[in-house]
Amino acid sequence: RRLTEGTACVVEELVDVQNGNVYYLGGSVEPSQALERHLYAVPYDGSAPPKRVDRDAGTYVDAAAVSKTGATFLQHSAVDHPVVTELRSETTTILKDAAGAPLVDSLRPPEFFEIPTTDGATNLRGAYYAPDANKYAKPWPTVVSCYGGPQVQFVADKYATMTADLRAQHLRDRGYLVIKVDNRGSKRRGLAFEAAIQNKFGTLEVDDQVAAVEWACLSGMADPARVGIFGWSYGGYLSAMCLAKAPGVFRCAVAGAPVAAWDGYDTHYTERYMGTPDSNAAGYAEGDVCTHVKNVEGALLLVHGLVDENVHFRHTARIAQAMVDAGKAYDLLCFPNERHSPRSEKDRSYQEERVFSFLEKWLK
Repeated sequence: RRLTEGTACVVEELVDVQNGNVYYLGGSVEPSQALERHLYAVPYDGSAPPKRVDRDAGTYVDAAAVSKTGATFLQHSAVDHPVVTELRSETTTILKDAAGAPLVDSLRPPEFFEIPTTDGATNLRGAYYAPDANKYAKPWPTVVSCYGGPQVQFVADKYATMTADLRAQHLRDRGYLVIKVDNRGSKRRGLAFEAAIQNKFGTLEVDDQVAAVEWACLSGMADPARVGIFGWSYGGYLSAMCLAKAPGVFRCAVAGAPVAAWDGYDTHYTERYMGTPDSNAAGYAEGDVCTHVKNVEGALLLVHGLVDENVHFRHTARIAQAMVDAGKAYDLLCFPNERHSPRSEKDRSYQEERVFSFLEKWLK
C-alpha cells in the first residue's frame, strides 16, 4: 500500500522499518520548507499519516538511525548552529553533543531569499553573504557561487555547506557580496522542478542565475558592472554558459572542471536527462559551451586537473580551442597531478590564491 502522498511528504531516503513504523528522511517541495530535511515515521499498516520525529526548528538531518527500542540517533544542523549529534528515546535526550570551536563562533550565517523565476512559473530559493556595510560601501562587487545541475541542492538550512563555506566567507570578509541560488533543475524541489531542464541543459539554469543577480542589483547590494560567477563540475559548465549567454550580466567567470559538451560526458548520467545525441541533436547543440563562446565579452578562467577521470581534461581543451577559434582571450590553470578537484593542501591553497587574484583583477 502507499503510505505517503502529496508534495509535503517527499521520501528521499529510507532509514529503517522498526516498531511498526517506516522511518525515512525527506521534506517538502514548497520553497520555504525545501531548505530543511527531517526524519519522519509513518505506520507500516497505513493507519496514520507521517509524523516528524526530530524536533529542532530549521533542522537539516544528515544522518539517522532507529533502534528496536524506539531510540533514534540523529546528526543535524542549521545555518545558525553547527552539527549536533543526538541520541534520544521517545521522551528524553540520552546524549547530545554540539560542535564548538573559535572558527565556528567567528562565522556568520548567510541570509536566505526567495524570488520568482523570470517567467513566473515558480519561486527560487537563494542565499547571500553580505560584507560589513560599515567597512565596505554598497553596491558591492559580487560573486555568484553555483552548481545548478540535477541531484544537488546548493541552498539549504545546513551548516557545513552554507555557514562553513570558507570561500564564501573569505570573499565576504574581503568586501564581496556572494550569492547562491538553486535554479530549476536542482534537487529537493520535486520532479517537476528538477525535470524542467530535461533535454535542454544550459538554458533555464542561466535564466535563473541571471534572475538572482538582477534581484541583488535591484536591492542595491550588487554592483551590476562588477559581477562574476564561480562553479565546479556542472557549476563550471554553468559558469562558462552564463559568461557566454549573458555577457551583459557577468564580467568574469571561473569554470572549474567544466563539461564543455554533453556528447563527451558520461552517458549513464547524461542520457537520463538529455536523451542521446541522435534523439536530441538540437538540445546537445544548444547545451554546448562551444556553441556560444563567440558571444563572450568578459574574462574566463578555466581550471582543471589533468588526470580528472570524471570530467576529462578534453572538455577544457575543447572550450580553449573554441575560444582560440573565436579570437577570445582566456586564462588557464592546470594541475598536472590532480583529479576532479585538487586534493593536496598545497594545490588547493594555490588554486584559491589564483582564483582570488583573478576575481580581484576583474571585479575590484
